[in-house]
Amino acid sequence: MKIKVKLIGRYKDITGKTELELKINNGDTIWHVVDVFVKQYPKLEKDKKFIMVSKNNTYTTPDAKIENGDEITLSPPVVSGG
Repeated sequence: MKIKVKLIGRYKDITGKTELELKINNGDTIWHVVDVFVKQYPKLEKDKKFIMVSKNNTYTTPDAKIENGDEITLSPPVVSGG
């Protein structure tokens, strides 16, 4: 199945897009979505473990399963200054 993935912050800048369409299998996890995204944009490999992901407007864990119709959003890690 294909899902739409919304991009936030510098991910929009790096990809030049506000949204991507990714091909995944029903039941794949959030981690799979992140992996496919990073493979398309290897520059983001260093972010891979820290990418913030929401599923249907709620932050979720990497092992959450994706189902048809889910809305996924990828955000860069949040860093607080000192």
